[in-house]
Amino acid sequence: MNFEVNKDVIVEGFKKVSKVLSNNTSIPILGGILLEASMEELCLTASNSSETIRHCIPVDGADLNVLGTGKTVIPKSVVDIVKKCNKEIHFTLEGYSLNLISGKKDFNFNCLDPEEYPKLPMYKLDRPTFTLKGNEFHDMIRKTAYAASTSETRPILQGVCFELQDGNCRMVCTDSHRLARVNQKSASEKDALKVVVPAKSFDNATKVFDLSQDVDVFIENQNHILFRNHGTMFLSRLLDGSYPDTSRLIPESHKSVMTINKAELFDSIDSLKEIASASDSNNSSGVVKLHVNGVATFTTASNQRGKGKIVLPYDHLDGDDDFTISFSCKYALDALKTLDSDLVEMKFQGDMRPFLICPVGEHEALEELQLILPVRTY
Repeated sequence: MNFEVNKDVIVEGFKKVSKVLSNNTSIPILGGILLEASMEELCLTASNSSETIRHCIPVDGADLNVLGTGKTVIPKSVVDIVKKCNKEIHFTLEGYSLNLISGKKDFNFNCLDPEEYPKLPMYKLDRPTFTLKGNEFHDMIRKTAYAASTSETRPILQGVCFELQDGNCRMVCTDSHRLARVNQKSASEKDALKVVVPAKSFDNATKVFDLSQDVDVFIENQNHILFRNHGTMFLSRLLDGSYPDTSRLIPESHKSVMTINKAELFDSIDSLKEIASASDSNNSSGVVKLHVNGVATFTTASNQRGKGKIVLPYDHLDGDDDFTISFSCKYALDALKTLDSDLVEMKFQGDMRPFLICPVGEHEALEELQLILPVRTY
């Protein structure tokens, strides 16, 4: 293996694949990066068993020039050294010894056998299951994955339910206290499909992809899902088990629908959060009480620090105009951060029934809602 590469180009590649590198892996070879040079491209691959990122840099004779093909597994220390090199770097492999020269800098590294590196599952890359625009892919994840559980009690809730049906791509995520759902129109060759993707994998994918480019999605088995974006591929294991049926949790009718300014609503809850948290020994995120009667009045329970109250006019209200409901500040703020409209609708069924927060304004392809379970207060 023998190639010359622009420092910025390979540093960017290393940055992408390093997202899944672990310092504490029980499989030594996964502590390194698989480097494969052909006359067409240089490919970098890193994996932690559950997630694999592969990034390929095309040979163009300017930023990358391959003089000899080959492959090896380089130690992670090469990544740190490359960041400190000059503009041009020359890599040469002899057996298991990698020589790196950049200006006056000359390094040698001991590498591992590339044949021992885990093989990627085979996919038919000419026919993706479906394709999303980069911004659509990012928005769907941003609006759902945050609601995944962090508890090991129910591992399936650490994932996002990814479903294709009737020309729609749907993502649903819940930790059993809140729920986020988005529905995006998307053409697909499969009639119906349902898998559960770890929320962490979705988050990592958005960090390494160029979201100005389309994202191709490949689902050919019940074990893995593959995302392809420009020169980067992201492979993730799927979670085992059946995702709970969340459709029954979403109310179809409402006693009250309040339309309110999102920014003012967010500021009101955020302003009360600190004092609300101090009053709630069981929930560090704090609880705020909303009373609707001509205006929206937000209050916190009294505690040693004191209490808070904010009165906020709403734009419009349909239905009952005299009710009270309590909920987590954190859950409400997290939900509001995902909505892009100036106005939102809060849809209520009762003081102890789940309520919805939805954007106001039509979107041709995207449907979204956020659901929060109320908190019992005395």
